[in-house]
Amino acid sequence: MSFRTAPVWLALFGAVQPEDAWTPAVDRARGAVEAMPVTAGLLTERGPEFYLGVKLALVVAAAAAVLLCALWARQERPGSRPVYRFVIGVVQVATVLVALTSLENALLLRSL
Repeated sequence: MSFRTAPVWLALFGAVQPEDAWTPAVDRARGAVEAMPVTAGLLTERGPEFYLGVKLALVVAAAAAVLLCALWARQERPGSRPVYRFVIGVVQVATVLVALTSLENALLLRSL
């Protein structure tokens, strides 16, 4: 099993988070309505800086999960390889979805 792609996916996951935090805040400032209730609540109650902090905390948590699963898989603990594949797969899917959402928000920003 190769663990070489994990740092790349974690870096990409971390790179898309600031954009995903910034675009809804800017869209809302220009009159758009945030469709995600949790995001809307965090932006309204705590502001974009707090929301960015939450997003970055998710990156740290994902990195910790990937690292822990990779360490267990290298030690060949029973069941660790499928768990590692699952966790890295979740990071990959989340990265793509967050990037697409950020792109959609940026396109919305152009139309406002």
